[in-house]
Amino acid sequence: MRSAIGELELDEILHNRSGLNTLIKGSIQEASVAWGLEVRRYELTEITPDQQIRVAMDKQAAAERDRREQVLRAEGDKRRAELESEGIKISMKNQSEGELIKVTNEAEAEKLRIVREAEGRAEALMIQAEAQAQAIHKIASQLAQSGGQEAAALDLAREYVKMYGEMGSKSNTIFFQEGGAPAGNLQSLLVQAMASMKAMEKGVGGSGGLGNAVGGGTKET
Repeated sequence: MRSAIGELELDEILHNRSGLNTLIKGSIQEASVAWGLEVRRYELTEITPDQQIRVAMDKQAAAERDRREQVLRAEGDKRRAELESEGIKISMKNQSEGELIKVTNEAEAEKLRIVREAEGRAEALMIQAEAQAQAIHKIASQLAQSGGQEAAALDLAREYVKMYGEMGSKSNTIFFQEGGAPAGNLQSLLVQAMASMKAMEKGVGGSGGLGNAVGGGTKET
């Protein structure tokens, strides 16, 4: 028993009596073989250390409890720091992904707005061009009818007189025709309008442009 107890630590002696009983039982059984004996059980019912050993055991137990507490606290602090770091990492990742999605959506929206505005302007220009083409075609067809040129000349002369009236009310500068006829001469205005209408009719029907047909009538002085 002394040999078995001497091989163990103090706390092991008090807390592992079953192991100590097995160890002593095996030693006795080996020594009893020569005698024809069989040891079936060995029992240490109680171990009572002296006062100094109990004090040392209490100190050792308290130290062990403190050590385990510190280990558990350190592991808890480590785990808490890991979780906080992981949380910050996930938060920053989500924030960066959110910023990226926001910037991407804003860029796509701006691109779509520019495309839609360009398409709208192009469609407006197409509609305006088609309207102008239809208007020119309609004017040309009306000019080809009987009395169309006279009506157009009269309308141009009226607009011409109106224009000179507005210019005279706002400025002292007066425009005269190239031939020297005053702007208020209705007969010369009608003649000029008829000439412009004939030139415009040739320009629409032939290869010349409308601007070339109308552009050579007046001179600013």
